[in-house]
Amino acid sequence: MEPHRVTHSLVKALRAVPDFADLDDATLLRIVGASTNLFYPAGSVVFEPGSPAEALYVVLSGEIRIFDQADGSEVEVSRVRSGDSFGEFSMLMGTEHSKTAQATEDSELMVIPRESFRQVLAEAPDLDAKFQRRLQERLSVRGQVSESA
Repeated sequence: MEPHRVTHSLVKALRAVPDFADLDDATLLRIVGASTNLFYPAGSVVFEPGSPAEALYVVLSGEIRIFDQADGSEVEVSRVRSGDSFGEFSMLMGTEHSKTAQATEDSELMVIPRESFRQVLAEAPDLDAKFQRRLQERLSVRGQVSESA
């Protein structure tokens, strides 16, 4: 019987994230090695407006609600679940977070620091291109919103 290759469980989790699905195991292992897994109990805040955008977050389990404050009330922007990532826009822009991210249920997040993520992007041109396209799309939408406001 031949031995079979065992893939690290966090590599499997990252491979399930659409943005990372095409990366090879070595690159995924580097991401895992540079990351930290943090637990956020339901109701806890992952980040809030004005906090430094220093990481990309990958939801391993649970659910995170992203919301904004407008005229004194909360406006939900999105909900991210297992296999989703968030926080990349502010991180790639080098700005502070503009919204609040809060766990709606007990959640485990893989936190990939900005510098480690930038190294991965430098080694993975396809992934870098994907994030740059997404960044440009968001900037053009944001520009249209601010022009009409």
